Parts: sequence; structure tokens; C-alpha cells
Amino acid sequence: MKEKTNNWLPWLSALLIGIIIAALLTFISSSLSLSRTSAMLIPNSVPSNQLVWISTIESINEFSGENSQSHFYKGALVGITISILLMFVIIPFIYVKGTLQSEDKENPSPLWYVGSAFMLMVTILPVIIGSLSIYRYQNVEERSVFSRTQDNMRLELMDVSFTAAEQILELDDISKLSGVSAEILGQLKSSEYQFMLVTNPADSSIAITISSEEIKDFKTTTTIKPYSEEIFTYNRSF
Repeated sequence: MKEKTNNWLPWLSALLIGIIIAALLTFISSSLSLSRTSAMLIPNSVPSNQLVWISTIESINEFSGENSQSHFYKGALVGITISILLMFVIIPFIYVKGTLQSEDKENPSPLWYVGSAFMLMVTILPVIIGSLSIYRYQNVEERSVFSRTQDNMRLELMDVSFTAAEQILELDDISKLSGVSAEILGQLKSSEYQFMLVTNPADSSIAITISSEEIKDFKTTTTIKPYSEEIFTYNRSF
């Protein structure tokens, strides 16, 4: 058991060193006021993030009408090159060199700890960053579906509200206002949303509330008063 524990201890120590190095790099990069070009020179365990950054900056510049900055792209290319050299050349070399130095020793050499710490960083960090990116993408997609459904509900509610106002104005007798509910509901049989109509003959108004099974925590209401200066008012409720 002691031998198995000792075999794991160097790796745990290397992992701890890697966490400390990653925390220091994060602290330094977040606390220093760096220009965009200088920031791109900082090594990144996921060089594709630097490529995405370049694409984002270029899209912003193109949208705002600004010219591309050649020195920024040169700095970005240098930063990406440094990251790739560290990941695939320098860090593996340090790890292999440290492993060779530790073969005939009871404890790993300091060089092995440094190489192992960086190897764990470039191996684990992309997995963590990738998992977080997938999680964020799923959240963004869910929010997009939620917002799209809300927009569709509002648009359909506006259409129904105008139709209800027309129905009220066409009535000969205001006492027939209660019949508007059946007429409008008949037109909404094919709707994927649920509508609730509440009539109030006293002030010639109708309150229409729309809801959906897809997003149970959102519903919205309009109050239609066709004889008022403000034909209908929009009220959001949960």
C-alpha cells in the first residue's frame, strides 16, 4: 500500500504545482492592463481560443468600419506560435528529460516535477475549458429557445388582441361582449399556446392571457379597451 501511495504522491504534487502555476498566470493576466497585442503573447493551453479571439476582433472591426491592424495580427501569430511550441515541443522535452534524470533515483528530479506540472496543465485545462464551453453553449441555446418562444407568444398575443378589438367594435349590443370569447377561442384551435379570455362588460374590456407548456414560468396579458384612447395595454406577468 505504501508503494502505491508513493507512486501517486509525485503526481499529486505535480498537479498541485500545475494548479498554482495556472492560478498565478490567471492572476497576472487579469491584474495587468495589457494591450490586445500584448495579451495575445501570453501562452494559452487552448490555442484555438486565440484564433477565435482574432476572428472576433476582426468581425468587430469590420462591423464598425475600422481597418484591420497588421501589428495586432503579427502579435497574435507570435502568441499562437509560442503556445504551440510550448505544448508540443518544450513541455514534452522537459517532461522526458526529467523522467530520464529520475530513472536511477528514489525520488523524481525537480525537472520532472516542472515538466509533469505543465503536462498536466496542457492536458487537463483543455478538457475543463471544453466542458465549460459546451455547458455555456447549451445554456445559450436554451436561453435562445426561451427568448424565441417569448417573442412568438407576444406576436401572437398582439394579433389576437387586435382581432378581439375588431370583434368588440363590430358588436351592436355591448351585452354581447361575452360571446367574443367563444369566437376568438374558435380561431385559436390550431395555436400551440394556451389563451384565457376574461370579459368585463362594465368597461367594455377584455383581458387576454397567453401561456405555454414549453415555458411554464412565463405568461403575458393584454387588456383591450377599444373605446379608449389606448386600445390595449401590454402587461407582463409570471
